Amino acid sequence: MSLVACCTHLLPRISALAFAWGLCARWGTPATGDRPRGWMDRLFALGPGAWRTGCGLLWLHIVGSWWLVHSASWQQAWRHTAEVTERLTGFNTGVGVVWNLVALAAWTADCLAGWPGAVSSATRSPARSRWRWGVESYLAFLWFQAAVVFATPAARAVMVVLCLGVAGVILTSRRRAG
Repeated sequence: MSLVACCTHLLPRISALAFAWGLCARWGTPATGDRPRGWMDRLFALGPGAWRTGCGLLWLHIVGSWWLVHSASWQQAWRHTAEVTERLTGFNTGVGVVWNLVALAAWTADCLAGWPGAVSSATRSPARSRWRWGVESYLAFLWFQAAVVFATPAARAVMVVLCLGVAGVILTSRRRAG
């Protein structure tokens, strides 16, 4: 696999998987009390590492693609994004470049802020600030766009299953802990 293919195809897909893992850990609810630790609890325990790894891989994807594919030109990146967006949605705009940079900045700030606080015994769910909820929701929206709307047909099928799996893990864990 070439370096360009790695930056443009492999890194964002692995970043999406790490994002999904971290999101499951953030939005799901780990077991509390004397329950045995199962696979879902291990998923939650590894969430912070997956979340930060996903952010780092997104950095590599954006910088690598900008440098290797777009010759370090924001104008070229904007034009390319506009062409792809028009081909897939009918809208001729490169604003996706800005949305991705905002996502990268927000995800990085979130990683630097640390993992959300411990589970509250009263609510049994992690305390989450409105800012953090907004960042997570924005990233989830963009992840869905990249994984489903802008993906290749083969990747789209896999990512739809992954989206359903993420929703299933979150809902199942909340019912189990509730």
